[in-house]
Amino acid sequence: MPSPEEDEATREGTTERNENSQPSQNTPHHHRRWAMVVQTLTLVTVLFLSVYNHALLSSPSESSSLTPWLVESEPFSELAPCNEGGFHIHTGFDLNENGVLDADERQDTATLCQGLRGLSGPQGQAGVSGVSPLAQRLSTEVIPLGNETCQQGGVMMASGLDLNTNDVLDQEEVHSQTMLCNGAIGHNGANGLNGTDGSIGASALVDKVPAPSYLCLDGFVVRFGVDDGLGGGMATNGQLEEGEVRETLNFCFAPLRSERVTDVVSGLGDSYDTNCDSAAWMEHTGLFVFAANDGMNGCELHAHHPESNTTNMVLNLHSTGDASPGRDLGIVPVEDGKRVLFDADDGINGRQLWVSDGTQNGTESLGSVEMTPPLSWADGLLFRSTSNQLLWTNGSDLRDWLTLPSWNTTQQQGAAANLSGLSNLGQAWIYTDDQAVWFSASDVGGDVEPYRLTRQGVFSAWNINDFGSVQLENLLSIENDAIAAASRGGVKQVLRLFDNGNHAWLTSISPASGDTHLGEGMGLHLIGENLVYDATTVQGEPRLWTTNLANGISLQLSSSLLAPGAQIGVANTGTRLLFDCMTSTTGLETCMTDGTPQGSRVLSDMTPGMMSSDLRAFAAVGDDWLVVSDGTVDGSSTGVSLWAVEGESMRLVYNPWTGSSNSSDALNYGQMVLSPTQAWFIAHDGVHGHEWHRWSHGELSDDWIVIHR
Repeated sequence: MPSPEEDEATREGTTERNENSQPSQNTPHHHRRWAMVVQTLTLVTVLFLSVYNHALLSSPSESSSLTPWLVESEPFSELAPCNEGGFHIHTGFDLNENGVLDADERQDTATLCQGLRGLSGPQGQAGVSGVSPLAQRLSTEVIPLGNETCQQGGVMMASGLDLNTNDVLDQEEVHSQTMLCNGAIGHNGANGLNGTDGSIGASALVDKVPAPSYLCLDGFVVRFGVDDGLGGGMATNGQLEEGEVRETLNFCFAPLRSERVTDVVSGLGDSYDTNCDSAAWMEHTGLFVFAANDGMNGCELHAHHPESNTTNMVLNLHSTGDASPGRDLGIVPVEDGKRVLFDADDGINGRQLWVSDGTQNGTESLGSVEMTPPLSWADGLLFRSTSNQLLWTNGSDLRDWLTLPSWNTTQQQGAAANLSGLSNLGQAWIYTDDQAVWFSASDVGGDVEPYRLTRQGVFSAWNINDFGSVQLENLLSIENDAIAAASRGGVKQVLRLFDNGNHAWLTSISPASGDTHLGEGMGLHLIGENLVYDATTVQGEPRLWTTNLANGISLQLSSSLLAPGAQIGVANTGTRLLFDCMTSTTGLETCMTDGTPQGSRVLSDMTPGMMSSDLRAFAAVGDDWLVVSDGTVDGSSTGVSLWAVEGESMRLVYNPWTGSSNSSDALNYGQMVLSPTQAWFIAHDGVHGHEWHRWSHGELSDDWIVIHR
């Protein structure tokens, strides 16, 4: 047996031999076999790819190559149910590979609606004041005759910035200069023909007359005018007649008069009730006409003559009962106060439309109309007939509204043709201004939309809702446009109708739930560029809002003033609004706004604390107001009285029934009537029952200069 060393030597010798000798052909070698397999497969693959590539090169290009997939968005305007507009998203293959998804290539369309516009954000803080710019200066210097550039002379104009702020354009501050040369003097032209002799002008006149006794017991009026015969006077007669007066200066040396003016039912009896309390001022005749019951003849038409301080019954229209003049339509002046129109029952023909000039002979019936309040238009009034047709009158007769006396035949026929395809004119709503009638009407398809007919016979139409009718409320005229509250998607917003037939939605107020009830309390009112109205964003809490017509910004003016104008209404001076409102700390009180948040507040807590004041009426007089309400003076209650608002202060001006615990109960009947010089209202004085009282507002309106001696 060999030793381990020999065995190891034997293995080493064997190893050396194997490394230096060639293997026999019968000895297997696995690595070389795998290499041959791989080489063979590679060769086969290369041959296959070569054949496939040759086939591709030799074949025509296939039309089934990859086609682009396109996505296209298309905006659209208001379209139900997307009341704020939105986008159509179209998808499909660009089969003609023109880079545009044509209509026949669209495979799918999705519609995305815009959400309602959110509430306007709070106003940002005022920016940092900028640096005042340097003043621009302009100086001129006369160029003398014979100047090299300007032979006929001229003017040298220099401009620049006043760098040293000495208000003078110094030489070193001149930025540019311009020479304006005079032209050469032309030849004298031929003398023209003599002009036509002018007419002799009327003389200016000034006189002084006593003040009207019903206004002032100690005063005079200085009148300024022209002796030209206007107003039915005689020209150049050297006398200043009433129609020739242009201006007056009124002086009174005592308080202007305020007093009870009627006592139709002598003593404590009331001359009025809720069916017998209409009244009007007739400016041309200077009469105050009203309905009253004298206790013997029933409710009839009466007239008060301020100059003579007398009252008489105009005519006993219903000899056996109450005529109740103005019960349904009111008493309305026409022809600048020459006459009044009113409804009355003569006991024979039922309730009809009547006209009166304040005399028995000048009172007559015009015929039957629907008992709905008339609208002023075209120097007359619009009524609705019992057959549901619109009628017009200026007090002379009742006629179809399309046969205005001021229209020629062409205008009348044109208006009739424009309205021929419409029905139910003005039945949903109707509104008039100085220039036009705005009204609802149904077209042949039953769609109710807005229309307008001007005093010149021009017809206009608007299409607000492509999918239904539109109802407008609280219309307000702005030049030739109209603004109104209208429903948009079930929520009231502000809508503007433009003169050219277009329209625009001015607001997008979003309530937490339900409707905004926009304008339902106080209506819509304009102060400069600010539209003021009430709107609800929290259920049951209408608040004061404004929209600026210039920039479209809408904002809530106050978070504390609730239900503005809902009880009494609004009195607009043109720069400020006075209205009733509720607050958590004052109850119902008198509030005001100038269209800004800082100018919107409670004007006066007339009944201090949570107790509400008994507000009855507001009226604008010039830049100020009159208020009928109860209140307190030095802690003592006044009862219902007349107050004046001057600036932002309120003062008691007339209490018909003075004394502790007394109240005149003013305006329990009737409404306040304003004439150019006085405010008229029904009140109780504790002695004569409810009668008409008057208060002269000349000092408040600045028409009178009152000097207390």
